[in-house]
Amino acid sequence: MKKALLMCALFCLGLASFVLQAGEQSTPLPVNPPDAMTVKEYPLKPHHKSLQFACTACHQGQDQAKYKPLSTKECLACHGSAEKVARRTGFMDSGHTNPHRSLHDGLDLDCYECHAEHKPSNNLCQVCHDNTSDWFGPTP
Repeated sequence: MKKALLMCALFCLGLASFVLQAGEQSTPLPVNPPDAMTVKEYPLKPHHKSLQFACTACHQGQDQAKYKPLSTKECLACHGSAEKVARRTGFMDSGHTNPHRSLHDGLDLDCYECHAEHKPSNNLCQVCHDNTSDWFGPTP
């Protein structure tokens, strides 16, 4: 139980660090909360919602009717390089369980293999490993 609480606390600290460091990007993001209907149809993850991102923060220069899922390159435009993301989630490295620097994919895993903005994310590791809850909490 203590180990699970410690892992949860470390995960929360890492996530907080990740969110705080997201402000290091060079391009300011549009801050204009989407309307209520858009929020209902396309809910944001809590960490993006708290930053009051407009849809155009991620879907820059696109016609709303043509929005599509972002590429890893587009995610990393704000979150930094894959190496930077792996360093920020380094608290998971002690057991070689950091999916951002995995034994299987190194730094090359596509963000959308696990993360999804407008629907529940999934834990790709669970496809083969049944004890991922021992490694980390829910996938943000």
